[in-house]
Amino acid sequence: QTIIIMKEGVGKTVVRFLIWCLLYIATQIVGNIVGSITNSDEIMSWTMLLGFVLLTVFYLGKQYVKLSFGGIERNCHWPAVGVSVAIAAAYVFVQISLFSLFDIGYMFSNEIDSLNKTGQHLFHGITGLLFGCIFCPVLEEIGFRGILLGGLLKSGSRPWVAILISALVFALFHGVGVKFVGSLVFAVFVGWLYWRTGSIILCMIAHIVNNSLSFIDLSGQSDAVCLLILVGSLLLLALGIWWFAKKCSVNNCPPSTPA
Repeated sequence: QTIIIMKEGVGKTVVRFLIWCLLYIATQIVGNIVGSITNSDEIMSWTMLLGFVLLTVFYLGKQYVKLSFGGIERNCHWPAVGVSVAIAAAYVFVQISLFSLFDIGYMFSNEIDSLNKTGQHLFHGITGLLFGCIFCPVLEEIGFRGILLGGLLKSGSRPWVAILISALVFALFHGVGVKFVGSLVFAVFVGWLYWRTGSIILCMIAHIVNNSLSFIDLSGQSDAVCLLILVGSLLLLALGIWWFAKKCSVNNCPPSTPA
């Protein structure tokens, strides 16, 4: 009987997530069509932004995902926000310092150029920034962490299995090659944060910081400076993870999704 209940829980999670995926992709397709018809990146960005805002309001309004701080005590809410910002920023600087130190951008120059062009196309103007740096991260956290990971955890899946599954889906959703690797590591990190704290808010904040800082370029800096940034960022990342591990008890942090 327990196995049947778990299967039903996973099935409901998969259906909810697939519906979210269809709505997410449909919004982008409509935005691209409108952009092609009007020959305007700005109108395309406005269309996508409006669609993502409506989807965010819909999912939060229906309480498929509940905004909460999970198991973080009330007097630690703001410190938790600060630590989330710090470790998300540290993760970004670890990435870009490694890119500069090992010249990863040169090894994957064609892919990096393609990603940069896509970013410039989507993140055009203030509307594009709101879309790419605010509502896209918020909506993706609702889907990948809130619906998919939260549903898998509630179904009784082992935490690390659920985190890895949701991370793999997230990475595949964002592309292949170097983009896949970066997205996978980030998704594992944010998935751990969600499991540890039970807070979708902190995951949204970390994702917003990640997207907002992803355009930083250290290619003009010396290896010594990049190495210093790498070591400092790794230390900050470790301290942030330690802080959440210390402040949060997993047993007190149920996934913030409805039963």
